[in-house]
Amino acid sequence: MQELTIKEIQDVILETQEDKTPREMYIHKSPCAENALGAVFFAISGTPPRGYAMYIPGEADKAGTLHVFDNLGLKRKVIHCKIRDLASYKDNDIWSAQAAKTLIEA
Repeated sequence: MQELTIKEIQDVILETQEDKTPREMYIHKSPCAENALGAVFFAISGTPPRGYAMYIPGEADKAGTLHVFDNLGLKRKVIHCKIRDLASYKDNDIWSAQAAKTLIEA
């Protein structure tokens, strides 16, 4: 089973773009699954926005499905995976490209 991090999700989304500069990415977890994680929406900031992804979690320990869209909303890729660090983010959160860059340089 493939496992991705939030940073790797941004990399996959940016594969569809000419400008591959890391940017802030908004993370929105849906409360639609009662006590379990529902759909998760990712949007890379920019004017216009730089791309999107939607993750549908699998049941229990099974992989979920990541749907990747370009900046026009066209589906570009489907990946069956788990997101390793998703639990460390709040229901509405921001992944910071600058913070990730600082960690890499340290």
